[in-house]
Amino acid sequence: MRVDLRYGEGSLPLELSDRFSIEQIVPQAVIKHPDIASELLRVIESPTDSLPFSQRVSEADSIAVVVNRIENQEIIEELLHSLLNSVETFSFNPDNVSIFYPLISGERISKTEVDDLLGNPESRGHLLILHNPATNSSLKLIGETPSYSTPVHVNEGYLYADMKIGLGEIRPDVFYGATGGRMSVIPSVSGKRTINRNAKLRTTKDIGQFNMETPSCVDMIEISQLAGLDFIINTVSDWRGNLAHIVAGDSNSSWKSGVESAKRLAKAEFSRRADIAIVSAGGHPYDKTLYDAIDSLYPACKATEHGGSIVLVAECNGDVGPNGFIRAMSEFSSEEDVLTAAETSFEVGMEKARFFWNVLSSRKIVICSRLRESLVEERLHCTAVKDPQEGLEAAQNMLASNKKVAILNDGLRSTPRLANH
Repeated sequence: MRVDLRYGEGSLPLELSDRFSIEQIVPQAVIKHPDIASELLRVIESPTDSLPFSQRVSEADSIAVVVNRIENQEIIEELLHSLLNSVETFSFNPDNVSIFYPLISGERISKTEVDDLLGNPESRGHLLILHNPATNSSLKLIGETPSYSTPVHVNEGYLYADMKIGLGEIRPDVFYGATGGRMSVIPSVSGKRTINRNAKLRTTKDIGQFNMETPSCVDMIEISQLAGLDFIINTVSDWRGNLAHIVAGDSNSSWKSGVESAKRLAKAEFSRRADIAIVSAGGHPYDKTLYDAIDSLYPACKATEHGGSIVLVAECNGDVGPNGFIRAMSEFSSEEDVLTAAETSFEVGMEKARFFWNVLSSRKIVICSRLRESLVEERLHCTAVKDPQEGLEAAQNMLASNKKVAILNDGLRSTPRLANH
């Protein structure tokens, strides 16, 4: 049996012999794909807990559109194009539209490149703003969250807009519960201090796919409310990248509706836990760094026995990730060590290092990537391989029993559920 596992922009093959009991754990897929332009117009004119988009836009003199990080460029480009058509049709002042796109630390991308990614909105006369969370001069402090006292620093240009619209995608996320919704404010137009304080909550408190009651999730909702996120338009796609739904309206209730759709699509039933799980992070852009790909270990853990092995297939051509992650993996030796250090000297990256140590305490991890072997084995405490076949062999050698193998071709979008449980 041959399986092609997503890896970067392509895939890597894996041959599995008949001596293994093999189970592919696959999320749901959609059959019918709605037309983006017509579906968008329908949902924005019949939004959840909001007045129709045409009415709200017609009453706004200035509009801010925040585009979350691009995951499916084709969908986001068409969605933004259709949204701008509606703005230009209904707005009293269609020229006063600013489009915000978030940068991440150390990213080298020009305004021209982002404009191309978004379908050239500047050619339509709209202002494109690249938001850098470390640029204090563009930020304004607007208060603290009531539950966790997170200082809320937000881009001033965003704040001054009469109507604030968030554009993004909803999918499962181990650390945010689910993406979309409030992420149009944090991290997309928030300052570094706000982002770091919220990330610390993910280090010291609970996490999990579709866990919407975590301290970090509650804090994010409060941040978006303080920052006045008026209206969201979020897509929900299946694991193959096909559009399933568009939700629109109130930033919290319409997002929760989309989360329910994403939850149904992510469900992937399996018959029994495996000795070895081979999991792909889903390819580009989800495996650019190990930090990005780590989320896929969560469903792989759900699908394996305690003491089993996980082979993570992730290209990682952008290296490991934030300094806080590699430091927490290099200098500490357990989840408890990371928790202790994070209380007094938190760095972004520690939240995923804590989770990584948690997985290492009960599973053996093999990493199939472009990372240096010495880095993987000496600093990350895992086994390094260059292809999934070698990874399977390494995982076999670690276990006394390895009869059952689970394959997850998109760990990021999979929520494994044991059948009849």
